[in-house]
Amino acid sequence: MAEVFGALVPTFILIALGYLTRAARIATAEQFGMVNRFGYFVLYPAFLFTLVSGANFAGADALPFLGGVMGGFLTLALAALALRLVFSGDGPSYTSVFQGSLRWNGFALLAAATALFGPQGQELIGLAFGPLVLTLNIICVSVLARWGSAKATSMRALLDQIIANPLILACAAGIITNLIGVHDLGYMSDALRLLGQAAMPIALMCAGAGLDFRALHASLPKVATASAMRLLAAPALVWAACALTGATPLATAVAVGIASTPTAAAGYTLAREMGGDPQLVAAIITATTLLSFVTMPIVISLVLH
Repeated sequence: MAEVFGALVPTFILIALGYLTRAARIATAEQFGMVNRFGYFVLYPAFLFTLVSGANFAGADALPFLGGVMGGFLTLALAALALRLVFSGDGPSYTSVFQGSLRWNGFALLAAATALFGPQGQELIGLAFGPLVLTLNIICVSVLARWGSAKATSMRALLDQIIANPLILACAAGIITNLIGVHDLGYMSDALRLLGQAAMPIALMCAGAGLDFRALHASLPKVATASAMRLLAAPALVWAACALTGATPLATAVAVGIASTPTAAAGYTLAREMGGDPQLVAAIITATTLLSFVTMPIVISLVLH
């Protein structure tokens, strides 16, 4: 497990650096919030498009791997929807529990992918980004449109919310260009690649800057539920799905690694944009990020051995 933890240390350092930068008032929480919003609308879409458009969906491991990842996360989504029966009183806070359970911080694993899984690990993570980010964002937007305070009043309003989401658009565009064989857009691809290179450190530092220890006291049952879903249920469900699809040991390890990541900071931006509970999302991001320092090395070590 020491080797796995060592591979993840640079990721944790960037998260800690983001927190220390905010704590030292080099940049305020509000300024980091604007940086995260810039990442959400500009950097992350650029990163997703370049990664997805260049992914190899025709590889031998692709179908079992994607089947395991998608099957596990869709089962998790059904379980998260069932939580509405438990948290039935407050729609916006339920949407935050849902997002906290489902959203995954791919940057937390991608930064350590080669050290953990070798060259193929980064390729497999890149393969998962497009279909998984696209599907989960559509689901999360739909849940927020249904139970957030800014409810969509019609199917047209829901579709407007979906097609206005930059992460959904970037993934969809990346998948389409990949399938039609357009892997290089010349100077545009070079520009998007440069933007995308900034996404990983910015996302990890924003995750650290967003750590809010005071928010943890807001609703411990909801934070604990979302944390258990994100860090415990998700890896178990993805592992089971990979066993059913016949994914290779390496593909299974990568898939479970994806499922073991903490809640993505982009959930906070979406909660603010669509009438969720941003404070609760912040608490869940804080809890899952801190707990993942322990759970990620354990989960990945178990599946690698």
